[in-house]
Amino acid sequence: MPNAKTLFITTVLLCSNLYGEAIALLIKTDGKVTFKRLGSSIFSERATLGTAINNGDALRVGEQSFAAVMYLDDKTVLKIRENSEFEFLDTRNTRTIDMERGTILNEIESSINNRTFRIETPISVASVKGTKFAALVDPSGVDQFIGKEGAVEGLNIVSQQVVNVGPVQKAVSNSVG
Repeated sequence: MPNAKTLFITTVLLCSNLYGEAIALLIKTDGKVTFKRLGSSIFSERATLGTAINNGDALRVGEQSFAAVMYLDDKTVLKIRENSEFEFLDTRNTRTIDMERGTILNEIESSINNRTFRIETPISVASVKGTKFAALVDPSGVDQFIGKEGAVEGLNIVSQQVVNVGPVQKAVSNSVG
């Protein structure tokens, strides 16, 4: 039986015009990088250069591995470090990376049609428009958001505390706030 999060994500994707459409391309890969396609329960597809990424797909980057993804519409680039796992979720208003664990370096070029870019973790949400920042998600329940350019707004889901992160600043979010 699906959990509430899976049911919510499926509902959002079914209501979206972008459901199942290619939204990005894998532009670099090194080491073990695999996909779990929408509707699949396992990471079974080996990623290769130029692989299309569809809305709802999940990506896993293994130990001593690396991947880079570029969104088709605005050329935003995500650089994914080893031991990372996340899902791509796009709606009309929001572009979301639903991160389970790992490190992603984000180069958000612009906002397409006023769409908000977000990184969601089990305990935090980082929202951004036009910036460069890193998101580090540790399975132990500690998230870090590090600003390079522009601004990122971090929300701790547990405490509801909001912190703005500017260039050369870092926010840490955990299960207590």
